[in-house]
Amino acid sequence: MVLQLIAAATAAFLTVLVAEFGDKSQLVCLAMACRYPPLQVLAGAMTAMAVVLGLAVGVGSLIAETIPHSLVAVGSGLFFIAIGVYTFIFGKEDTIENTGKTGYFQTLGVILLAELGDKTQLAAMFIAASFGYPLVVFAGAMLAMLVNQLLAVYVGSRFITRLNPLYIRIGSAALFVFIGLLMIIFEAGLIS
Repeated sequence: MVLQLIAAATAAFLTVLVAEFGDKSQLVCLAMACRYPPLQVLAGAMTAMAVVLGLAVGVGSLIAETIPHSLVAVGSGLFFIAIGVYTFIFGKEDTIENTGKTGYFQTLGVILLAELGDKTQLAAMFIAASFGYPLVVFAGAMLAMLVNQLLAVYVGSRFITRLNPLYIRIGSAALFVFIGLLMIIFEAGLIS
């Protein structure tokens, strides 16, 4: 059981970390940190992500209780592969508009609206459904978001703007496909 908990947390952490690298929420934090105090931006981003990811793992937990595990695992794997292919083919650089009064509330609102129904929320939902440990998935996903947003707020404005967005997109797409294939392979029993 301990290995399953570690696997669930690790899957959530790595998936969310990679999915959000260079994505809307990180770009929002980069832009907001140029205008508002970094701690306000970080607090707004983390509050929004707690709401979004909390909804996702709650729904994922309900799915885990009602749909057979093998169907969920294969469906989740196919979802990850589809997101990888979509990211590779249609991925593009996101832009935002910076208007508002306070860093916390503006970051909260922008990220909450931008992330509802986003690939990160769907990925967290499917990971929670696959592993059946919603609190562990939530913790792993939130830790990934904290790392990601800290990077954006404190270091990212100097580093990420220098990376070629094409390389970020290709790397993210490849990791999604890889994770999806692993989910299907593990479920098929080809690797134990």
